[in-house]
Amino acid sequence: MLGTLLASLVLPFLPVAIAWAANEPVTRVDIIVRSKADGRVIIETITDGRGAIVVKEMRPGLYSIEAGAKLPLALLKRSGGWDIALIPISARPAKPQKHRAKPTARGMQVDIVVPDGATTSYTVIVTD
Repeated sequence: MLGTLLASLVLPFLPVAIAWAANEPVTRVDIIVRSKADGRVIIETITDGRGAIVVKEMRPGLYSIEAGAKLPLALLKRSGGWDIALIPISARPAKPQKHRAKPTARGMQVDIVVPDGATTSYTVIVTD
């Protein structure tokens, strides 16, 4: 019974723990992208098998990306931080923005800037 209880507590976090150890994509972790201008949530979802989400039609401006808010804070603090890349989805190649997120009370968090220009879609990738 104790083994079953421990397994039910540990197994959901196993992919995250493995990713932290191997410098790989952080999969199946909760993500919130929020506008810093008005606090509005742009998207709330979970990363896929590549550690990625797609955010459609982001306007230029300042945003906050929060990852892993539903994970235990102690687990996040042990990781030291995650890399978060913001990659424009466009017909022409574009240089991704790379950021280092740090543990906070709301999971890993980083502020990003969507540069001036047309509203566009972005792929956000989280790695350890």
